[in-house]
Amino acid sequence: MDKHRRGLRLRQSLVVPWIVVVMVGAAVSTAELAESDLEAFRDERGGLVALRDGLRSAKDLHSNWTGPPCHGGRSRWYGVSCDGDGRVVGVRLDGVQLTGALPAGALRGVARLATLSLRDNAIHGALPGLAGLDRLRVIDLSSNRFSGPIPRRYAVELPALTRLELQDNLLNGTVPSFAQGELTVFNVSYNFLQGEVPDTRALRRFPASAFGHNLKLCGEAVNAACGSGSPSADDGDRSASSRDDRVVRPADHDARGRAARKSRHFKLAAWSVVAIALIAAMVPFAAVLIFLHQTKKSQEARLGGRATPTGAPDIKDKAEQGKLSGSGSGSSSGSRNAQAQLQFFRADKAAGFDLDDLFRSTAEMLGKGRLGITYRVTLEAGTAVVVVKRLRNMGHVPRKDFAHTMQLLGKLRHENVVEVVACYHSKEEKLAVYEHVPGRSLFELLHENRGEGRMPLPWPARLSIAKGMARGLAYLHQSVPFFHRPPHGNLKSSNVIILSTPNGKHQHPHVVPKLTDYGFHPLLPHHAHRLAAAKCPEYARGKRPSSRADVFCFGLVLLEVVTGKLPVDEADGDMAEWARLALSHEWSTDILDVEIVGELERHGDMLRLTEVALMCAAVEPDRRPKMPDVVRMIDEIGGGADEKGRWELVVG
Repeated sequence: MDKHRRGLRLRQSLVVPWIVVVMVGAAVSTAELAESDLEAFRDERGGLVALRDGLRSAKDLHSNWTGPPCHGGRSRWYGVSCDGDGRVVGVRLDGVQLTGALPAGALRGVARLATLSLRDNAIHGALPGLAGLDRLRVIDLSSNRFSGPIPRRYAVELPALTRLELQDNLLNGTVPSFAQGELTVFNVSYNFLQGEVPDTRALRRFPASAFGHNLKLCGEAVNAACGSGSPSADDGDRSASSRDDRVVRPADHDARGRAARKSRHFKLAAWSVVAIALIAAMVPFAAVLIFLHQTKKSQEARLGGRATPTGAPDIKDKAEQGKLSGSGSGSSSGSRNAQAQLQFFRADKAAGFDLDDLFRSTAEMLGKGRLGITYRVTLEAGTAVVVVKRLRNMGHVPRKDFAHTMQLLGKLRHENVVEVVACYHSKEEKLAVYEHVPGRSLFELLHENRGEGRMPLPWPARLSIAKGMARGLAYLHQSVPFFHRPPHGNLKSSNVIILSTPNGKHQHPHVVPKLTDYGFHPLLPHHAHRLAAAKCPEYARGKRPSSRADVFCFGLVLLEVVTGKLPVDEADGDMAEWARLALSHEWSTDILDVEIVGELERHGDMLRLTEVALMCAAVEPDRRPKMPDVVRMIDEIGGGADEKGRWELVVG
């Protein structure tokens, strides 16, 4: 018995250390695997950034290709596609006016790349080496200005290649000996290639047109006999290995090649050219006349006129119907008159104008939104300007409910909330009249006319706007009754108007954000999916949005302020996940808008505001902070930003 116990203890003493060794080994292996994966992600992103930094494009890749390339199986980078492991498998940048030369490190490390398409651009220099990209199946670099030889690597180190298109470039040298069994599309026409086309099974599949219009190719593939001095693929390989390839583009050959192309593609008679020139001169002139005529008709109309910008029934006509219909067949004359008048919410505004004044005045359409059409109305007397929103999808709302909601909204007074001045209700028509805010929307200031000549929105102004938005939303949450939820319901950058106000001794005006289009969510139970609050995750789970839905939307707007990225309806929720992933790695500053990334001393404040935005955009409503806490957190960022948030605002 004692021997059995001693043997058991001996086995235990031997087994336990082995278990510890195995567990430690597994942990080390896991750590090494995680580190290797992270290194692969770094290399992949580095190769893509090298491509981005070496080229210029009309798509402004410098501001779009930021942060991690992949999030799950999707990418927010233009032209980039990813697999389920979050690795890049495709780059398609066709016809985006790419210029410049590909740097040596472009695409290095993008190990899973299967598709590369850069066709119809103006890239010059040598073809990319594509070392280590043995999974490539599709390469389309046609219609560019690439020069030099075709790398031998394309024929030897890309076993999965199924499609290679290099036509319409300035390539010279010989055709390598392609032997890929799955190669089904191949074209090297319209270049300056010469010598014998290799007689491989892969190349014999393709017609002579795939090699046509080159300098001097020969062989069975092109039905031309080769002379004794014709260079071969082997000669090309030797010259490539010695790096002694030069662009063979003599002046006479170049001129003849270009003249031949012009003669093929532009054989038009002289009279045809004259006719086309005359038509081309007349079309812009006619287009300008039509545009001016339509602009005058669509933007300047009278609310009481016979035609409206949208072609919808006229507001005044429907108001007259409201006068005639009243609240019932037995309505008195006084009741009908009261129903057809504007309902004001401040006594000092009531004497300024009435419903007939609105109908007689000139109205300019400002835009169409989910809630309706918005007009800027200049009263005939010229004494006032108001904004009128013609509400849609509210024909089913009872007069009592609409009047109660408008009375509730008409009592709100805050520096960062657009004031509701009056409203109008009839059976067919509902209007909301707001104070006129002489400014532009936050959406326009962030995204309109990006590029050269644009006045960017600097960081101090953005932070000041974020603070004002937070205070306005906190006021709505505090002032609107609990049963009226969510208090705003439609918060997005296009519903934030930025007012420019003079501020004493300061040279530049102070920016004041004002929230608008708030408070209508409870009136639209059947159309709530059209409003911004429907973006919150709980709405997709069938839950009724609460005030925390506003907090979620506020977080998305803050991310828009920091990143400068356009909001996309179906992917806004992913913007938060993308930003979280970037902040968890060393790519944190890559999420910053290119227009503010140069303000290096303020990067800390920018990232702190991003963290607040991500707290607000939490998936679970209970994890989102309340608006008073959000106001406090943002006020603690950049202590003196309000005093520095002066900016030359161009009012549209």
